[in-house]
Amino acid sequence: MTEISIDSIAIMGVTPATVEHVVMGPEKVISGELGITDSLHFTSADSGFITGIWESGPGKFHAQYVEDEFYYMLYGKVVITDSAGRARTFSSGDCITVPAGFVGTWEVLEPTKKFYAHHRPRPVGEPAQEA
Repeated sequence: MTEISIDSIAIMGVTPATVEHVVMGPEKVISGELGITDSLHFTSADSGFITGIWESGPGKFHAQYVEDEFYYMLYGKVVITDSAGRARTFSSGDCITVPAGFVGTWEVLEPTKKFYAHHRPRPVGEPAQEA
């Protein structure tokens, strides 16, 4: 096993990130301009776990989760609505987890910034990777 040094520790907002300006297709955007920026700070060796900082302006879009997502809202306000129409509002300081398989909408009510961690579950029956 390769030794991992202190330099391998990702410090959110400090460690250099891969920054992507996300453009959603018209089939996904419901309203608004959004202006999404995703700053990826860490990706695990098997690409199953990532962390980063996500920012967006106001707007609404369809959301379908293929990964479990944990996030901490730094600022802003969003409404997440499930496919049955039930909604919850989240704002600065909220810390939540959205499970893989969730389908619904995200409405960004005011400019929003969050730290996130995604874990992409292994498909059922797929063996774990050898260490």
